[in-house]
Amino acid sequence: MLAPLYYLGRHNKLNLIRNVITIGGWTLAYRVGSFIRDIAQSYILGAGLFSDVFSLSFKFANSLRKLFAEGAFNASFLPIFSSSLKDKGHAEAQKIASQIFTWLTLMVSFFSIVCLIFFREIMGGFAAGIDPSGEKFEHLVSIGRICSPYVAASFLAAMFGGILNTLNRFAMPAAAQLILNIFVVIALFCGPLFFPSTAYTMAWATFLSGAAQVLVLWISVKGCGFNIRFDFSSRTEEVKIFFKKLISGAVGSGVLQLNILTDFVVLSFLPTGAISYFYYVDHIHQFPIGILGIAFSTALLPPLTRAIHEKNNAMAQKQMNLGLLFAFIFTFPITVILVSLSEPVIGAVYGRGNFTDEHVAAAYPALTAFSFGLPVYMATKVFSAAFFANKNTRIPLKGGIIAICVNLLFIILLTPCMKHTGIAWATTLSSWSNWIYLATRLKKRCKIHLDEYTLKECGKQVLISLIMLASILLMNNFADPYYLNGGAERNVALLCVSGIATLIFLATGKITNAFSFMKEIRSIDTHKSL
Repeated sequence: MLAPLYYLGRHNKLNLIRNVITIGGWTLAYRVGSFIRDIAQSYILGAGLFSDVFSLSFKFANSLRKLFAEGAFNASFLPIFSSSLKDKGHAEAQKIASQIFTWLTLMVSFFSIVCLIFFREIMGGFAAGIDPSGEKFEHLVSIGRICSPYVAASFLAAMFGGILNTLNRFAMPAAAQLILNIFVVIALFCGPLFFPSTAYTMAWATFLSGAAQVLVLWISVKGCGFNIRFDFSSRTEEVKIFFKKLISGAVGSGVLQLNILTDFVVLSFLPTGAISYFYYVDHIHQFPIGILGIAFSTALLPPLTRAIHEKNNAMAQKQMNLGLLFAFIFTFPITVILVSLSEPVIGAVYGRGNFTDEHVAAAYPALTAFSFGLPVYMATKVFSAAFFANKNTRIPLKGGIIAICVNLLFIILLTPCMKHTGIAWATTLSSWSNWIYLATRLKKRCKIHLDEYTLKECGKQVLISLIMLASILLMNNFADPYYLNGGAERNVALLCVSGIATLIFLATGKITNAFSFMKEIRSIDTHKSL
């Protein structure tokens, strides 16, 4: 009974930087593992039929996981559970969590059964461009059925992870993501002995990793003093509110995933290989998003919720503004590198084995397009946390709907002439539309705004990022021959150019005092709003 209070007291000095480093560090390990997994997949499968099939199946499952069981679930569950624990005590919070667990289990079980029975029909819509009577579609249905229970398991994992995050136990939920990559990498070495393709091996590894994540997180939650079990008693009001907010929150916070699902529907109509190009490029694009976006939204939401719950708008505004600056100081230089060095980056990561130079040339323009959306996506994550902390999912929902419409419009306009690269540009432009809408509604709905200090500091970051971009463009004049040679020469040139450019970013940032806001972040004690 005292364990939750012990953990809350033990971590009451945690600040934004430490939380972000904890979550981001483990997520970095997961993303590095994902790169190893993708490199092995591209080396073995290239950009052919089985690569397209697994990419479609995995992206369908993973996008649903990110859509419902990541940001949206935390945004819906965490404020309710946190408020219950603070206001009503351990017993009531455990009851609410047990009831949510019960109904979630029933819901995801139903979802899994529907997928197993009707997956052919589901894929007929999701991959409408693939001939349903062909070999490619048959493999897609078989592999997709194996992967689909991973979505169901991710809901329960997200719930246990949310409980741990509320108790400021950020490490275990982030570390549990590593299980997927560990299982898949092992399967890549063992699978060809038992299955007709590595794609089937990866699908079974995905399925088993979901169950393993749930088990590990459940044990961690129990160790913190919460015995979550089935509870079929009358649902509390908090449980009803949770399920109402889950769907609307999924659209608002997961607009990027909704757009990517739409993107893959369109990609299925394009020639073989386009799905793989998009899949591989999206994983590079998702690398900073997965580390920084999830880390910031997870670390910001608890202190924002506490500050707003206590009507401490000054503290809430300070946390949001400093969180935005902290996000940008990482995102801007990453954006510059990916925009200006997209071709050598793709070549360095995937350019080996069955992924040829021709594949690299076809894939890299999509990375350039995706990269222009990184800063606004991070800003959207920070703004969304402010709305969710206010228990307002309506505005993010409207922003999500606007972004989906913008995405569809530009897909129609750009795909006929730009193929998969046009779809990447459509995704980026939709992220910009979502950010603009949230920014215009922030002050009115949340009573929080971007102050003059924050805008000035953002201006400094933009300036030093432009200086960094100019330095890369200058160095590329000397490094281009080495990029063309490929292999070790390309990789060394890429490391030298990006490394020198990063040093220039840091030096100009020091000169312009662009990092001064970090002192204010360190001074914030997130427990003061309690």
